[in-house]
Amino acid sequence: MSRFSFRQRVALLTALAIAATVAASAAAVWVIAKHELYGQLDSTLYQQANQGGPWGGGYTVVVHGNGTATGLLAGVIPVTDQVRAVLQGNPNRYYATITVSNLRLREFVAQRNDGNVVMTVLPLQPTLHALSRIRFWILLIGGLGVLAAAALAAGVATLALRPVRQLTAAAETVAATGDLSERVEVGSTDDELGRLATRFNSMLAALEESVGRQRRLVADASHELRTPLTAARANVDLVREGKLPPDEERHALDDAATELDSLTTLVSDLVELSRGEERKLRVEEVQLDDLVASAVEREKTRAPERTFITSLSPTLVHVDAVLVERAVLNLLDNAVKYSPAGAPIEVSVRDGEVVVEDHGPGIAEEDLPRVFDRFYRAAGARAKPGSGLGLAIVREAAEAHGGRATVESSAGGARFRLSLPATA
Repeated sequence: MSRFSFRQRVALLTALAIAATVAASAAAVWVIAKHELYGQLDSTLYQQANQGGPWGGGYTVVVHGNGTATGLLAGVIPVTDQVRAVLQGNPNRYYATITVSNLRLREFVAQRNDGNVVMTVLPLQPTLHALSRIRFWILLIGGLGVLAAAALAAGVATLALRPVRQLTAAAETVAATGDLSERVEVGSTDDELGRLATRFNSMLAALEESVGRQRRLVADASHELRTPLTAARANVDLVREGKLPPDEERHALDDAATELDSLTTLVSDLVELSRGEERKLRVEEVQLDDLVASAVEREKTRAPERTFITSLSPTLVHVDAVLVERAVLNLLDNAVKYSPAGAPIEVSVRDGEVVVEDHGPGIAEEDLPRVFDRFYRAAGARAKPGSGLGLAIVREAAEAHGGRATVESSAGGARFRLSLPATA
């Protein structure tokens, strides 16, 4: 059956099921009709036996105790051993179908009160003819019914499987063209096929969004990777030529090392972002205030000239400590980058929320909605070192834990908030 399409298999199986039902019904009708016709014939024979003599086209023969028979058909209707057994009362009556001179007869044999046995017969041909006609009409109507059922089954299968054909066509289109914008028309969403179509569209939408993010990430990463690679290669090529004075050669190597450090950070950030929803968090109970205090100490070693003012309230959270610490360090790096010399950086922890506030130039209103986007850098920030991925990692870290990252800005600086679900 594998050579048939799914629609054809459904139609065929439905037609077979209907055909089996029709056949069972026809057989039942045939058995009932035969039983009724033979019952009517046997009732007539019974009445004829009780009346005696010719009646209704049938004939009666009386068999006496001595085995002799009298009647119009005496000597024609045979007196068998079974008839003689009825004379003895075992059994006292029976119905049978016999053949006499190629004529099929229905026979009733019964013992009378006077001890004799009466045999009465009727031609069976009219009954057999009626049964033949009934059989003909049963086969004709049943056959037509099966054909009509097969046609209806094909039509029902075509209509019922229309959503499946649409799903198949959409899947084949996506496979052939790679166009993830393909969608399936959803009718009723109450049945299984409607829910399947809805889930299929949701899957395509999620896949389209995921592929779009990957493409944007690859495109942006290619652009961002090209700059430090080009600069580092240019400096290395200058050193390889051996034509630079020693001090300029050291300067070129230092520049190359700086670019490579920037490249290392960029690649690390890209790897972190590429994990996205596939990231498996190692959640544990963490004292958020201790984690932030440790991050501030690490930042002080990187930027010893900066002043940090902390207000850390004891807060217990269930988070991936490594991911959250990286997000906090990114917030601190961002504050150090934009804070003017001598201006303090304020860090606080309270109720599962980390707040890092700087006193820099702030963020333009048109840039606020995109601050946490990957590779986005405001016009005033493009002269600063960095790839534009740090704050994107902050947002993904927050969302991975069911929290959020927000920013507020004014002329006196920017205030970043990393909110995490607190447990204590």
